[in-house]
Amino acid sequence: MRSVMPSLYFFDFNFPSPKLKKPIKIDGNLREWKAHNIVPDLMHLEGRSSFAHVYFGWDKDNLYIGLDVTGKRMPVEVDTRRFWRKDSIEVWIDVRNDKTQRRYTEHCHHFFFMPKGRSGKPKLATACDWKEQGSAIPDTIFDHPEIEIASVIEHRGYSLEARIPTSVIPTYDPINHPAIGFNYHINDTDRRAQWWSCGQDFPRERDPSTWGTIELVK
Repeated sequence: MRSVMPSLYFFDFNFPSPKLKKPIKIDGNLREWKAHNIVPDLMHLEGRSSFAHVYFGWDKDNLYIGLDVTGKRMPVEVDTRRFWRKDSIEVWIDVRNDKTQRRYTEHCHHFFFMPKGRSGKPKLATACDWKEQGSAIPDTIFDHPEIEIASVIEHRGYSLEARIPTSVIPTYDPINHPAIGFNYHINDTDRRAQWWSCGQDFPRERDPSTWGTIELVK
């Protein structure tokens, strides 16, 4: 009998992430990233195929995200208000990795990164810090001015890079707290989905305890 419980429910996921030796240049080109920066693929545990590589990096002042999406049939499109409806990656971060918390604290963040921007600047990638109940920001920040982001759009996919500085995540402290909670979900106009470490069967959008863990290795 097939279990009604999602496969990933039975696991706690974590992976080590070595400190970057030099900053990533945010230009949408992923050539600076190394294989050990790739977030481990979990889709096979759900009987699904992945269609993207997600990269993660860090240094003492920043977190970095990279994304390479391939195999698209539909054009790259974004919805700059309802980000989850079209091409984007959602990233959840808890810089204290407190798995006893079932709700957001000032250490938790929900980001959206999109390969295209608003109607006035459609060729520019854009980032958003989404307001969740209990998080530190007073309201959602669209087109976040402090997050550096760039993308390269191609015929069958796109690549994207973003740098999140400490001004955006002020409680980030990799020296005294060398592990962070982490989860991502890729939204796609081809109606595909990819995630780490938990999918839509979990209350991940409001419960940081469902997220996996990244160990910040010096």
